Amino acid sequence: MKSKLLDEVRSRIEALGVDFKFLSEIKTSMNGIERETWLLEYEGAQFVYVAGQKDVTLGWDSERCPLGEGVLEGLKEEFTLGHKYYESGIEETREDYQEQIKKAEADGNLEKAQELRTEMAEELEARKEQRDEGGYGSWENYMEKWNKKLSECLSPLRTVDIGDMIVEVDSRYLDEDAPSLDEAVRSLKEGSFTLATEDEWEYLCNGGARTLFRWGDNLSNVMDEIFSVGSVSNAKETPLLEQPNMFGLFIAYDSYKYEIIDSTEYVKGGDGGCSLCGGDGGIQVLPCYTAFYHEKVLTDDYEYDYKLSKNYYCYRRIIRLP
Repeated sequence: MKSKLLDEVRSRIEALGVDFKFLSEIKTSMNGIERETWLLEYEGAQFVYVAGQKDVTLGWDSERCPLGEGVLEGLKEEFTLGHKYYESGIEETREDYQEQIKKAEADGNLEKAQELRTEMAEELEARKEQRDEGGYGSWENYMEKWNKKLSECLSPLRTVDIGDMIVEVDSRYLDEDAPSLDEAVRSLKEGSFTLATEDEWEYLCNGGARTLFRWGDNLSNVMDEIFSVGSVSNAKETPLLEQPNMFGLFIAYDSYKYEIIDSTEYVKGGDGGCSLCGGDGGIQVLPCYTAFYHEKVLTDDYEYDYKLSKNYYCYRRIIRLP
């Protein structure tokens, strides 16, 4: 973006009548793509100007959207580790029982030995079922479950037009618990700012790029970070997840964060850490880090009152430029 165009953008921003402070012209980049933009400040929070784009492809379809080779390699590595983990546990269980059976037979306690054989068969079957349920029985089983998960939790493939925006650089947590998503969306859209739609949020996250993850078609430099959220900052100087994206935004870097958008049905950005805390594998955890992941929020159909916790739900303010 040339300086003349930045001057035009500045005039458009000033015409909004919002007391933005123009901090500097900055360059943002990722994967060799570089952009110039304005870094702004409003009441202590930083914002950037994001240029829109026409005919942006968003969402995902496993049958029509092929995975990048780097993502496939990363998934194969994750499958291999998981498969070895379960197979090792199955073998250790078998060896432990066989040792107990051998001792029972040596003691002449044939009834005990038979009981142990029955227990061993049941536990081995349970462990195999657990392995297969996680997708680690075979690579074919893993990919079948991966594609099924993506079809359930990613937004549909579509083409949209995105307009120019002023966007808050990072999300902020709710100041207090919200009684419902409907109430949170309504209150957060009051005043000069509003919330991004799902289309806008996905564009802001991926910058219009057709990769499953905002950082590109690879998992080689990010798997350890994803499975160590909360502690990885001490291990790396600049973790990939915590780096700004091509628009200069900090977005989709923590699966514990639900990010509220202009929707009373879905939130973006994570699952509240459910899959990670639950010890799930890549099939459940990795989709949280795609721009196209959306989490359905509990509704009034449930028997208990569900409130949005200020410790998990956050939001990002935007202003659309005319």
